[in-house]
Amino acid sequence: MLQLFIRIFTQALGIALETIDTELTAEYTKQGYQMKRRDFRTIQGLLGTITFERRRIQKQGPRAKGFYPLDNQLGLRKYQRYTALYMKRVTEEAATSVYRTTADVMNRLTLTTISHQTVGNSIKQVGNYEKWEQQEIGRAVLPTVEQHRPAMLCIEGDRLIIKGQGEKRQEIHRVQVSEGQQQHGWQSVLVHAHYFAGLNHKALIQQVTAYLQREYDLGKLTVVSNSDGGSGYGKDIFESMVIGCRQHEHVLDRYPVNRKLKERLYFVEPALQEEIRKALREYKADTMRVLLDTAESQAATTEEAAHIEKLRKYIVRNWESLKPITMRTPQVQPAGIGACENNHRLYSYRMKKQGRHWSKAGGTAMVKVITAIRNKELDNAFTIWEKGFTAPISRTCKGTMRRIMKKIPIQPHVGIH
Repeated sequence: MLQLFIRIFTQALGIALETIDTELTAEYTKQGYQMKRRDFRTIQGLLGTITFERRRIQKQGPRAKGFYPLDNQLGLRKYQRYTALYMKRVTEEAATSVYRTTADVMNRLTLTTISHQTVGNSIKQVGNYEKWEQQEIGRAVLPTVEQHRPAMLCIEGDRLIIKGQGEKRQEIHRVQVSEGQQQHGWQSVLVHAHYFAGLNHKALIQQVTAYLQREYDLGKLTVVSNSDGGSGYGKDIFESMVIGCRQHEHVLDRYPVNRKLKERLYFVEPALQEEIRKALREYKADTMRVLLDTAESQAATTEEAAHIEKLRKYIVRNWESLKPITMRTPQVQPAGIGACENNHRLYSYRMKKQGRHWSKAGGTAMVKVITAIRNKELDNAFTIWEKGFTAPISRTCKGTMRRIMKKIPIQPHVGIH
């Protein structure tokens, strides 16, 4: 019964589209266009398959190009088989499950068929990262009407590794920007958080820089950045993103620091290890030097002595970033930093394990789609990829619809006898 009603609906919709095409063609005929031929077109959507006939028109002249008025009005591209809303639902499902599962779910829940190869191609089209980056960078020229001026701005950056094709590995670079955090019951939520991710580190930094310049008045803000100090996430990288800010405080994440201490001090007595951690927490440089000398005296081999020397250089190199956030001048609240790695799960659950391998194009597209969903910007992303998703109704179409509605005969209601 459901299939019968949907079949009647799609047939009626096809007839309605053909009626609109007739009126649109009549309007263009008044402007000097001539009809060349009639062609059928089939579009699949959430409610099934719609087949309709439309006209191709063209002006006279050797360089004149023909077009389909109805296709232009509906925002249908050449060779497009699926509606934009259907592809949006496919994209949302593919962001959390593999392509074969996505195709199976859509085929079961709709009257439309789609293959897992088409799912993958649609993800690549939606995640056209070059257009997204150009749009993000270009919008920085025109700042928002009123830039944000929060008490503090938090920026965090990190990366995670995924498998590439063959023996290669791909790196997903991530940066998140927030204005601190608020407590909602037992859960802490970032305030006005915005997320960036991609496989191109340089392009990602450009996007973040453009966003910060557009959204915030950096000259009046205190910026706190946090990272593990890895390649591409040093203090200098964050300073390049917030040039001109009132104050910048970079904090080295404690987890990699504690891991470094554990790796380098494996042969040192536990009591001395705890003293070194305490000196680091209390930010006592003189005490730290004495304790490292004591640890070096416990080294029994040249390899162990080399570990102490590497640890000493690591601490000296990052000493400013190791200063506790509560000891900074002026004092800065630590709320809002330390949540970057927790948000890796959106990407790692979808793109790691189970033998998943990604090409650069496919991995970049999936990262952009997941990020757009996280930022609630998937609709905006679709306006870049699919004009028909939010295609405006032209004046010609509005006039056509009025005439069509006038042609429908009015049937008076006679009531119940």
